[in-house]
Parts: sequence; C-alpha cells; structure tokens
Amino acid sequence: QDFDGLNVKRASNYPKATEHIQDILDFISKLIEKGIAYTSKNGVYYSVSKFPEYGKLSKKKIDELQSGARIEIDEEKQDPLDFALWKFSSIEPTWESPWGKGRPGWHIECSAMSIKYLGENFDIHGGGRDLIFPHHENEIAQSESFTEQPFAKIWMHVGMVTINGEKMSKSLGNIKSIKYVLNNWGPNIIRLFCLSGHYSKPIDYSEDLLKENLIKWRQAETCYYELIHASNQVNDDQIGEFLSKVSKDFDDALEDDFNTHLALSAFFSLVKETNRLAAEENLGENNAKKIIPEFERMLEILGLAIPKISEEQIQEINQMIQNRENFRVEKNFAEADKIRDKLNEMNIELIDHKGKTIWMKKENIKADL
Repeated sequence: QDFDGLNVKRASNYPKATEHIQDILDFISKLIEKGIAYTSKNGVYYSVSKFPEYGKLSKKKIDELQSGARIEIDEEKQDPLDFALWKFSSIEPTWESPWGKGRPGWHIECSAMSIKYLGENFDIHGGGRDLIFPHHENEIAQSESFTEQPFAKIWMHVGMVTINGEKMSKSLGNIKSIKYVLNNWGPNIIRLFCLSGHYSKPIDYSEDLLKENLIKWRQAETCYYELIHASNQVNDDQIGEFLSKVSKDFDDALEDDFNTHLALSAFFSLVKETNRLAAEENLGENNAKKIIPEFERMLEILGLAIPKISEEQIQEINQMIQNRENFRVEKNFAEADKIRDKLNEMNIELIDHKGKTIWMKKENIKADL
C-alpha cells in the first residue's frame, strides 16, 4: 500500500523463498556436482577459491579479505570466506534436503528466484549500497558458477536515507516511516525529494528540503493548469526549438547513470518557461498544445502525477468562477470574496489574467496547511 501511495509500479512477481525450496535445492545440487560447493558438519558451503573473479563487484581482492564482522566464522569451513548455501538446523522453519534438514542460506535464495523469473542473464540488479559485499558479491559468484555466463549487466546500488547524517534506526529513535511522510507530504513531494539527488548517494531527510520541493511542485501544478486553460492566439515561434533542447537535456541526464538531479533541472526549466509565458500573457493555445505532451511525458517518467478531478467538479468550479465574475462586474466584492474563500477551501486557487480568470486544483498536502 505504501508503494502504491508513492506511485511505484507493481512488480510482475513477488516470489517468496519458502515457495521455491526445490529450485534452491536443485541450484545447490548443481554447484556440488561441479565441485564448487561442499558439505560440512554445519551445512553446504560455496568454495570462494573456485571463483577467481570473486570481489569484482566490490573491488575487493580475495587475498586481502579477512573474516570479520560481515563474514560468518565457522571452523568447519575450508576457507573463512566460504559462505553457506544450506544450513543444517532443527529450529523451524526447516526443510528436508539431500544433505540434511535445514534451511537455505541468505544469498542462494536471491540467485535461484532471480534466475527462474528473469533468466540466466538480465539487465539490471538493484539494492542498497550496504548489500554490495558480501550479499551481491556472493550472488554473482554462485550464479555465474551455476550458469557459466554473466549474471546481471548493470548493478544499481542506492544510497541510504539518513537523518542529520545518521542512518535511521530504532535505537536512535530517528525513524520516519513511509506512511508518516506520505500522510504529511504526499507522494509527489517525496518523489521530488528523492529524485533531487543521485540514486547512489546518501540523502539526508530534511523538512526544509521537503518544503523547498513543495514550492517547486506548486510551480509544476501552476504550469499544468496554465497549459490546459491556454486560449489566446499569441504564440512564440521559438517554442519548438526550446522544447527540443529541454527534451534532449532531460533524456541525456537519465541516460547518464540515471542522473535524476539534472533531469529535474530540465523539467523545471520547462515549468519556469511556461509560467513566464503565461505571466506575460504570451502562452498561446497552439504552443500549449505543443508543450503539454512533453510536460506529461516527463511527469510520467519521473512518476509524478497531477491529481485528477471529475467532469462534475470541473463544471461546479467553472460555475462558481462565473458567479464570482458576475459579482465583480456588479461591484459586489463581498460576495465575490466569499466565493474565492469557498474555492480556497476546495484547494482551488484562482489566477487572474487580462480578460479572464483561470483556476488550478492544488494537491491537498497536510504539511502545507
């Protein structure tokens, strides 16, 4: 539900390790047959020395690695770096295996399921930076030993969300849940906040930064409603050239290691230029029709969404605005102001132009009250 709230697309499959025990057992059996895994008193282990490229993701060298905090110490292992594929255990949950009752190791589950659903070689593997070693390093070793071909073409590791430079943790009492932030700021502000930095770098949670992104989002909302309400015939002949440039800048940024910070710069340059044209009464209907597809394309790629309103609401708002205009013509400003106040309660903001008044529906954001 939180992911839906953040406008994150749902995955095709949500596999569970407990439903793929046989796939895991088959995977381990093949590694044993190849002489890459072995059985000990405590379970089945992968022999790291049999994979010369071990460490290629984390840029670590086998001869420089030592057993430490991130490596399980087990005297039954042939090498301290060897990791468990199957652990013998009598503590539930357990499953029967050819080698004894137990459960899968941490790393083997991911390899077995990803290869089953994505194939032996797939495009992108993601995860937090804290998983590079040993988890993803071990995934590569066991998977490439199993398939004898490259595992994932691209690895994208994301930075952690911190608060005051510290990792969120219950012990520090500095956790901000997705539900809490969604309830206060809504999905668009959170997405802008996260996209404002590079995915591979840590990002520090800050209410001030969220407020800055709220201001930017209000500008994007204004842009959208200026575009859909544009009706005059004044048009800028240079808009096509500007759109081509901003579109290229946007795409180039995302193709450069998914640089969302620069992509947002391109998006907001489009927003800024559109709002400038509107403020100067130079946003013509024809130009608006050219801008809207590019504006909506960027929105969709960034996962941002202008809240939709029904046709019935649109008619109601238009009628209220017409009534307000009639009161203004009659110089009955008190009644006109009452309508404006009522519209404000509906999160409808009026924008007065020469000869007309347009409206915009602002997203209801609790932190903005």
